[in-house]
Amino acid sequence: MNDETRVEVWVVDQVADGLAVLVEDEDEIVVQVASDLLGDMAIEGAVLRVPLGSVGQPEWDLATRDVQAEEERLDAAREAIEDLKNRDPGGDVVL
Repeated sequence: MNDETRVEVWVVDQVADGLAVLVEDEDEIVVQVASDLLGDMAIEGAVLRVPLGSVGQPEWDLATRDVQAEEERLDAAREAIEDLKNRDPGGDVVL
């Protein structure tokens, strides 16, 4: 990829039956891609940086995995869960 190549960030939501379901990071667009195109990056939770071709279409076979972004997202999720646990008063809910 050169410096002028536009890149989108996608997250692998799930993988099953030879298909990977990906969610685009900014617009939350959902697509299905043959998991073979992603190779060993077809892992649930993987964050992919996908270059866009000349007509603006994702070039899945040129995607790279962003492990640092994955770790940052996991840390943020863990913090959110801890925050929710700390706000839970416990006990039964009375209706």
